[in-house]
Amino acid sequence: MAPGSAARPGGSAAAWRVVSDVDHTLLEHPGESAFAGECLRRLHQRGIPTLLASSKTFAEMVAFQTLAELPPQPFLFENGCGIGWPTASWPAAAGAPQQVLGAYGAIVRGGDPERLRTLLHHLRASGGLRFSLLEELNFEAIRQLIGLEEPLARLALQRLASVPLVWQDDEAALDRLRRQLAGEGLGAVSGGRLVHVAPPCDKAEALALVLSWEGEAPHTTNLLACGDSENDRALLESAAWALVFHPADRPALTLAPPAAERPRIERTAIAGGPEAWLAAVEAALAEAAPALTEAVRATPAATPAAADAAIAAIAPRPAAAASPTRSPVVPASRSPEIAAPPPP
Repeated sequence: MAPGSAARPGGSAAAWRVVSDVDHTLLEHPGESAFAGECLRRLHQRGIPTLLASSKTFAEMVAFQTLAELPPQPFLFENGCGIGWPTASWPAAAGAPQQVLGAYGAIVRGGDPERLRTLLHHLRASGGLRFSLLEELNFEAIRQLIGLEEPLARLALQRLASVPLVWQDDEAALDRLRRQLAGEGLGAVSGGRLVHVAPPCDKAEALALVLSWEGEAPHTTNLLACGDSENDRALLESAAWALVFHPADRPALTLAPPAAERPRIERTAIAGGPEAWLAAVEAALAEAAPALTEAVRATPAATPAAADAAIAAIAPRPAAAASPTRSPVVPASRSPEIAAPPPP
C-alpha cells in the first residue's frame, strides 16, 4: 500500500489528506511559520498533502505560504468565505479572481465587508451591544490579540469577505446579535479570540468545492481534519478523522455525534505549535493506517522521540467497538488524548 493510502472501511483503498486550521492548531506562537512549513513539507514528501483552512485573510495566507516556503497549493481563508488558488492552475469554474497577490488569486464566496461594518455599527449603537471591530484597535493591541509576527499581523485587516469582532459582552447578548444577523442572512462564528461576522459560509463547504475543482471523486480521499474552535466545527464533523486541538487549561471542543452512515473517529491533542501538530497528525495517521507507522518513524518530528511518544500515547480502541466494515466511533467526551511531544 502506498504511503498516504489506507484501507477504507469496507476494504477498498483511498488516499489520506490532512485539512488543518492554522492559529492555535498548527501555529501557537509568533515566529513559527518557517518551522510549520518544514512540518507540512515532511507530510507532503510522503504523499500526504495538507490543505490549510484558516480564519486568516487572503493576504495573510499568501504571506504565510511564502514565509513557510510552501509549494503553490489551494487554501481556505476567512473561514471558507474565500479560496486562494495558484493562478498557474486556475480552475475554469471559478471565474476571474477577485484579487491577485503573488502567485495566488482569490475566489470570494462571502459578503461585502463595508456593508458588514455599516450594519455592525448600527446594531451596536441601537442595541447597546459591547464589542469592538478588530480594525478599531491599535496595531499593538491587534498584534497581541492574534499572536502573530508583525508582517502577518498587519495583513489581518485586509478583509475580503468578513469582519472580525472582539466580543466584550455576555453570551446572551451574543445570541441576540446572532438572531439579528440571521435576519440579514448573516452569521457570527467564534474562532480563537474573535467572533467572525460573515454570510453563512463554512470550511467544510469550501473544502468540498476545492476537491471538486481538483477533480477528486467522492469517497476516494480520507480526510483527517485538525481544528480547535467553533469555526472548525463543520470541517471536523465532516471528516473521517477529527483531531481536536485545545490548550492544556481548557477542554476540547465537543463535536456532535456522527451519523450512522458516516462514522467518524475523534482524538484530542494539546496545542503546542508545529512540532506538537506534526506529532499528533503522524500518530493519528499511524493509528488510521498501520502501514504508515514505519514511515512515521522514518520521518520523525523535530526530536526523534516525538512521533514515537505520540504513537504510544494513543489509547487502544476497545475490541467491542471495532467492526469489519465501519471505523469505531469515539465520542469527543471520551476521545483518547494524543500526548504532546517531549521537550527537545
